[in-house]
Amino acid sequence: MALQGVGRTLARHRNLRPHSRRAATAVRAGRGKISGTSFEVDTKPILRDVTFSWPAGFRRIPDQPWVTSPLETLALKYDTVESHGWYANLEPTLEQLERELTDGDICIDYSGGTGILVDRLFKRVPDVDAGFVIVDASPKFLRLAVEKLRNDARVAFRWIRYKKEERCLEQLHEVLESPLDEAGVDLIVSTNAIHLYYGLADTLASWTRALKPDGLALVQSGNIRNPDAEEHEWIIDETVGAIHRVAQTLVRDDDAYAAYRPGLEDAPRMEKYDALRAKYFIPVRPLDYYTGALETAGLKIAKVEKRTIVAHVQEWYDFLAVYHEGVLGWVGGVERIEGEAATEAAVQDRLRLIRAAMDQLFERRETFDACWTYVTCRR
Repeated sequence: MALQGVGRTLARHRNLRPHSRRAATAVRAGRGKISGTSFEVDTKPILRDVTFSWPAGFRRIPDQPWVTSPLETLALKYDTVESHGWYANLEPTLEQLERELTDGDICIDYSGGTGILVDRLFKRVPDVDAGFVIVDASPKFLRLAVEKLRNDARVAFRWIRYKKEERCLEQLHEVLESPLDEAGVDLIVSTNAIHLYYGLADTLASWTRALKPDGLALVQSGNIRNPDAEEHEWIIDETVGAIHRVAQTLVRDDDAYAAYRPGLEDAPRMEKYDALRAKYFIPVRPLDYYTGALETAGLKIAKVEKRTIVAHVQEWYDFLAVYHEGVLGWVGGVERIEGEAATEAAVQDRLRLIRAAMDQLFERRETFDACWTYVTCRR
C-alpha cells in the first residue's frame, strides 16, 4: 500500500505481495560485547535498497534522554529469550505479518520491548518494505531496541510514559504525534503482552483510534484461558503458582531449607508475597474477557486460533530466574516487604528451590506443552 496522503486507497489485496522477493543486501555487522557484561548485541547496520519512507516531519528516534542512556543488564537478560524454544510462539504472528504487510504499510509493535519481533521479521523477510514503530512502557527495553535497530530506517521507537497524576500510561496517540497520528497506521501487533495491560479498555480504544479503516490488530498470548486448550497444556504463567506450591513442600520436607520454615507459618507475610507474585505474573483471565474488550473497543474479531507451543524446562527456568523475587520472594525476603534485601546465600537457595520445584512439577521431563492463543481483529 502506498504511504502518501490520507486519501490513499484502502482496498487491500491480502493474498498478493507487491514488493519483490529480491535478495537481501543487508550487511550485518557491529557485533561485539557490551562493556561490563558478557552479552552481545548485533547493531545491524543496514545497506538495503528499500523505498519505504516515513511521513514528512516524523522523527524515528525521539530526542529523549533514555535513547542514549547506558544499556541495562535486565534488558540484556530479557533479550536472550529470543533464543528460547518457547519463543516459537512468535512464528504464527510472523507468518501472518508476512501475508498481510504490503509496501508502504506502517505497523505498530505495541509492547515491542527489545525489538525481538521486528528483528525476527527482518531476518525472515529481509526486503519487507514497510515501517515499524516499536512502542513500549520500559525505556530500558526500548533502549536496547534502539541499539539493535537504530540503523534501519524502517524502524521507529516510542516510549509510553506512566502519568503519575492520572495513574495511567500515555495513550498511543500521545506518543505517535503528528503527522502519524492523523494519518493512521495499517496494523497493530501485540505479542505476549495483552494479559499485562491494567487499563485494557483505554489501551484498546487507543488502538482503534490509531488504526485506519479495515486495519488489523494481531494479538497473541500464552496467558489466556482458552476453552480449546488440551488437558495437558499449561497456561505458561500458571506454572509459577505451581512452582510456589511445590517449593513450600520442599522447604517443609528438606532440612537444607529449614531456615525458611518459620516464614511459611507467618500468614500475613505470605499474603504479601502472594500479592507480589500477582504483580509479576498477572492472574489468568478467560478468552472471552479479551474478545469482549476488543469488540467493545470497536475491533471486530475475525479469527481466534489455539496453538501448542513446546517449552523447554531449562529455558523457562532461565527466564524465571531473572524474576526470582516475584516467583519465590518469600525465600530470604525482598527489600520492599522486609525492609532489607535477601542475602546472596538466600538468593542462591531461592534459585535452587525454583529449579528443584520445576524438576518435580514436570517430573524431570525436558519440555512441557503450553497453550498459546492468537486473535485477529479488524477495525
